[in-house]
Amino acid sequence: MIKALLNNWQAKLGSIILATLFYINLQNSKILVREVNIKIEYPKLSGGLIIAKGSDTTFPVKVEGVRDYVNFYTPSLKAYISPADLHPGENIVNVVRFGGTTPGLRISKIPGKEKVKIIVESNVSRTLIIEPKLAGDPPKDYIKSSHFVSPTSLVVVGNPSEFDKVGRIVSLPSISLKDKTKTFTQKFKVPDLPAGLRYRDNIKEVSVTVNIVADSSTPGESIVLGVPVKCQNLDKSLEAEFSEQEVSVKLQSKTPLRSIQIIKGLNASVVCSHKYDPKTKKILPDGKPVVAKVRLEKAPSLKSVEIQGVFPDRISILYRVRPDIGSGGTGSEDGGDGNSDPGSEEPLPEPEEE
Repeated sequence: MIKALLNNWQAKLGSIILATLFYINLQNSKILVREVNIKIEYPKLSGGLIIAKGSDTTFPVKVEGVRDYVNFYTPSLKAYISPADLHPGENIVNVVRFGGTTPGLRISKIPGKEKVKIIVESNVSRTLIIEPKLAGDPPKDYIKSSHFVSPTSLVVVGNPSEFDKVGRIVSLPSISLKDKTKTFTQKFKVPDLPAGLRYRDNIKEVSVTVNIVADSSTPGESIVLGVPVKCQNLDKSLEAEFSEQEVSVKLQSKTPLRSIQIIKGLNASVVCSHKYDPKTKKILPDGKPVVAKVRLEKAPSLKSVEIQGVFPDRISILYRVRPDIGSGGTGSEDGGDGNSDPGSEEPLPEPEEE
C-alpha cells in the first residue's frame, strides 16, 4: 500500500502543488483592489455660509473587495466632512467617514492624500447707496436739470464681520459744474473692498450723468432734455432697470417759460406690471425684458404748453428680484425705484449643492 503511494511520488507531489496554486489564483482573481476618486458630499452650512468654487469635489481612496462588489458599489461611494471643521476662508480638513459602502468592501485613504481643500464664503449681503457730489454752478443762462447714477447702488457680499469697514454709503469724488454748458457723463472706479468682501455683480465702475440745459425763457417750439422716467406700481420685491433713464420732450409754448419750470412740470413714467411670486420665487409672467410706453403728464402750471412728442416714446424694462428677497428680506415699502434698503444685511438664496 505504502509502496503504491510512493510510486512516482514526484509527479503526484507536483500535481498537488499545481492544484494548490491554481486554487489560490482562482480565489485571488475574485478580489479587486482599485484606486478611485469618490464624490465629496458637502455639508449644509448655517449663518449664510456656502461652499465656494475652487473647493475639492472628489477624494482619492483605495477600494478593496470582491470584484463584483467593487464594480457595483464604487460609483455610489461618498466622502463626508464635518461642518464643525469649516470656517470662512480656505480649510484643509480630514474626511470623517465614507458612505455608500457595504460589508465585504474595504475603503482606505491613500497615504499623503488624506486631506481635502474646502473654501467657504459668506453669502450675506449689504446694499450700499451711491451718492455723487456736485460742486459749483453752470455758467450764467445754464442750469442743472437732473442727474443720474448708474448703478444707483452696489450689493456687497461676504463675511458680515467685514461690513463695518465699508459703511452704508459710497461717496464719489466731487464733480465740478463750472463751465458746463451741456450734458456730460463722468465715470469712477468703484472703491476697493476689504478681503472677504466682493461686489455681487462684479461691477467695476460707476457713471454719473449730469443734464445741463439752457435757462431759456423764449416762447415757441423747443426740445427739453433730461426728463427722468419713473416706475409706476413697481412690486416691492422687484427692481427695474430701464434701457433709457430719461427722455426728451418736444413742446410748443405760447408764453415765455424758464427751462427749470418746464422740467419740474413734466412727469414721465412707465407702468411696471410684473410681479414676484414668493411661493415659486419667480418673476411673473417671466424674467424677459419687456417694452413699455412712456406716459407724459404735465403740471397745471404748464396748461398753455402743447406736447408735440416724446423721444423715445417706448423703453425696455428688465426686472430683477431684489437681493434682500427670498431669505427673510421684506423689500421696499414704498414701491419706488426698487432699490434695496441700505441697512439690510440678509442671506442670499443658497445655491444648490454640486
